[in-house]
Amino acid sequence: EVVDVVIAWLLGNGLPKQNIIIWDRFDMMLKDAGYTPERFPGIKIEGLQTMVEKLPEGDNADHSAWLDKDGNHISAGNFDQDVYYWADVEGPKDLPYLNQHVFNGKYSYFGKLVTQKLTKIINIPVFKNTGNGVSMATKNLGYGAICNTNRLHTPLFFDVCTEVLAFPALRDKLVLNIIDGLRGQYEGGPMPAAQFVYDYNSLFLATDPFAADSVGHELMVQKRKEMGIKVNEHPRYTEYLRYAERLGLGVVDPAKVQVRHV
Repeated sequence: EVVDVVIAWLLGNGLPKQNIIIWDRFDMMLKDAGYTPERFPGIKIEGLQTMVEKLPEGDNADHSAWLDKDGNHISAGNFDQDVYYWADVEGPKDLPYLNQHVFNGKYSYFGKLVTQKLTKIINIPVFKNTGNGVSMATKNLGYGAICNTNRLHTPLFFDVCTEVLAFPALRDKLVLNIIDGLRGQYEGGPMPAAQFVYDYNSLFLATDPFAADSVGHELMVQKRKEMGIKVNEHPRYTEYLRYAERLGLGVVDPAKVQVRHV
């Protein structure tokens, strides 16, 4: 388990346990993935938000598990309304959307954990696809650090991967990206699809998340072709990487990215 090794490395280099936080956007996903206090004693485990997996139905349904007495999501206070990603796309106002995204409207707020608490971030995504693109370093952090994201998927999916990582709350704190490719997933992503999972036995370490995704994308395309998947190689699936390079956020030109095999 990559996270176990990273924690052991941090502890071995003198970082106190109380200074380590394992986090993700949804608390239930942390639990489902096995990140529990029993497994990691003394390590803080924090999800930015709560989400009820199955909403109660009916006019008199009890939503107190995720709504407070004023009708606000109980996780609303976990987000910093002074630091936000704005896009002229509005999220729906229905209960299922609010349950999953905390807020609607045109603002996607950053988690206070990211803006106020963390000083360094080690980003540990999985080697997997999302359609003809990848869901690795940039998407893991870009969509994991803010709320109200589903509204962004269709019109701005890849732009978000670049622009959210430009905010100081992430850019100034992200020190290492470790793409976990011990097992990879070449189809069916970003959600788990066991039939497309394979042993890859690889780890990718990079200080630049865009360089990491550039390398990861090429390897993913290669794997998908090997498995007989019809691959759409339209430039739109990698434009966010070139966009990042134009903004000075990273290096994605294969001629400039330094790759070392260990």
